Amino acid sequence: MAEPGTAAPIQEAPSEEILLLERLRGMRASREGAYVVHLHLSELRPGNRKPHFIRIAARSFELLITNFDVVLFQLSNSDFVLLCRESPVDDVDSSISKARALFSEDPLAAGDGMEDSFATWYDISQDGDYAAFMTVAADLLEAQQKRQLADDALSGGAMEGEPLTPANVSAINRRLNATPIEDLIREQTAVQVHVGGKGKVLFHENYISMFDLQKRIAPGINLFGNPWLFQYLTETIDRRLLLAIQRLDFDAMEAAISLNLNIGTVMAREFQQFSRVVGDNASKVVIEIQLINVFADLGAFFYARDSLQERGYRVLLDGLNPLSLQFFEPGLLDADFVKIGWGREFLGEVQDTRLGEMRDVVEQTGKERVILSRVDSEDAVKWGLNLGITRYQGHFIDTVVEAMYAKGII
Repeated sequence: MAEPGTAAPIQEAPSEEILLLERLRGMRASREGAYVVHLHLSELRPGNRKPHFIRIAARSFELLITNFDVVLFQLSNSDFVLLCRESPVDDVDSSISKARALFSEDPLAAGDGMEDSFATWYDISQDGDYAAFMTVAADLLEAQQKRQLADDALSGGAMEGEPLTPANVSAINRRLNATPIEDLIREQTAVQVHVGGKGKVLFHENYISMFDLQKRIAPGINLFGNPWLFQYLTETIDRRLLLAIQRLDFDAMEAAISLNLNIGTVMAREFQQFSRVVGDNASKVVIEIQLINVFADLGAFFYARDSLQERGYRVLLDGLNPLSLQFFEPGLLDADFVKIGWGREFLGEVQDTRLGEMRDVVEQTGKERVILSRVDSEDAVKWGLNLGITRYQGHFIDTVVEAMYAKGII
């Protein structure tokens, strides 16, 4: 599996996330006296995360950077990372306290000591902390790249390069059909959390890294400026993913996998071929369908859902967020799972009465069906548990899963 950002040279100026990861890799053989402090400013309430507040917070570290071997990385999600070598801990902590004081009214700034959610320290001179933060840095880069792709798709041309047109989309599609993509397939685990801290794997979601794919098949082309032409490409991407996944040994597979597919793909002959390979193991495959794809043609969704479930597949409805639960009852679509994307902005921003309504919807949908995705912290898990949710997916869950495997409790 390729690391984020390594599929092809980055044409634009490298992001802070890339610079951070490259600096960490360069320190691999020489980390004496080095440590990292990760300031989670992205978890501030939206009103406290304004750009001018973040710029003021950065000034808290100017003297520290001038007087000691300290580098400040200001990440695109508003987080700060301080990379320090042989720098007095007290001076670093003092500068962090100044930054914390700027947000004293925010719940994030209230923590301290072992329960501090504002800043996380890593002694990267130690192999364990170095490996842990390398994972964090890689996740931060991947998240930045996904945000960039989403922004480019919405802006219709923010990405540098030639526009995606009917003329070049055909050439790109042919290149996509001929280009190896197996090394671009990523995996993220969804788990069920049991009482006592034990967990059970629900499935491993398999997906193609869109950032790396864009760099590989169309460098210099703004793939995401035309959502309709890009949608045409996703149908080819679906077919390529199916061809790669059907090479797995489904008989030997212990945990289920999930694939995010278009409804049209589910009804195509490539999926029929995939089904023949899967055979009696359809229960080991979850098909994820985006809500926007569902509402584009409800009749097609109902037909695809029934066809999949009759053959033993499980169907997952993706693309919901917590606030949408106030206006829409996902249980009415009778999917096996419903995935709700969590965001830090929902902490403290939703009234208690609305939380009660969301809790009722989760209950009506079925707690065993609901999965909270994009889980990036323990706070997200606590928030989900407050709604009765026990199934989770996200980068924080990836870290938890690794720890559970290490302790043999999953």
